[in-house]
Amino acid sequence: MAAPRLVEVTGGVQLKREGASRFRPARRNTTLRRGDLLRPASGARVRVLCDDGRTRPVPAGVTTGVNTLCPPPRSTTRNGTVRPRTGTLDIPYIISPRATFLLVKQPTLRWNAATGAKNFTVTVRGRGFEWTEQVVRKEACQGNTCTLVYSGSPFQPGVNYKLVVKADTNRSSAEETTPGLGFGLIELEQRQEVQTIAQRIEEQDLSKEVKLIALADLYADYNLVAEALEILEEGVKTQPLAAAYRRLGDLYLGIGLVREAEVRYLEAIQLASEAGESEEKAAAQVGLSQVSEALNRREEAVRLLEEAIAGYENLGDEQRVNELKERLEKLQG
Repeated sequence: MAAPRLVEVTGGVQLKREGASRFRPARRNTTLRRGDLLRPASGARVRVLCDDGRTRPVPAGVTTGVNTLCPPPRSTTRNGTVRPRTGTLDIPYIISPRATFLLVKQPTLRWNAATGAKNFTVTVRGRGFEWTEQVVRKEACQGNTCTLVYSGSPFQPGVNYKLVVKADTNRSSAEETTPGLGFGLIELEQRQEVQTIAQRIEEQDLSKEVKLIALADLYADYNLVAEALEILEEGVKTQPLAAAYRRLGDLYLGIGLVREAEVRYLEAIQLASEAGESEEKAAAQVGLSQVSEALNRREEAVRLLEEAIAGYENLGDEQRVNELKERLEKLQG
């Protein structure tokens, strides 16, 4: 879920997580929780970006709760986690749009470049609707991913669509039988909410990296997973941020693409280690532990979770430590 973030820190600020025993220094771009406390130094200039897309100043020299600064969180409809896909790479399984709503009516379609395939038949089906296009691998695929901008009739509200890709190896994305992998347009009222908040974020005097993360979190909150993935994947090409890669991992894990998630979590851990971002590193280790568990690498999952717990202990985040210790007990049980 999108959360308030520290977007300006000049002069220093201390953060006390909800349930923590002590304050600790916080840096710009730190994600905040509703029960957290902030204590800027005397004379410091600190601003928080709330999840309504507005920034608010934090009074210097006193302790202020995040709940006091930001309005109550919006009610959202983020989907639950899709069953992890752990099969082989010779199927042109769908990457996007997958288990998502859409803002745009003509999105970019992405699928796995199935091993050995040279040509693909791409089909989108809906209620009384079917669109098909033939695609050549050497024109549409780069690395393990193929892309095609949908050029058919604009999608209509209230219709559930399904993207199906068949390779010339006679393998098809339809072999993946997990329910809920379709997509549709977001409802008009929610579309307007998202666009209003997104415009506020864009108009704020914020860094590019803050805007990137804020917009991705906003889209994810409204189950606009395809849009969130697209802006993050594009963003990390020029701004390789641990926070962006970790969110990519979270999003791919949420739609069941554990191998895609694994690559992003590993990148997040490396970047966070290099930048000294202990909290981002621990969060990525938690996600990577879930990936390892899904791939039946139990010992690795336990190790990663233990490392994440140690990281949160060093940060004094007792609430998160207790949550993860419960998860560790279940994993070891």
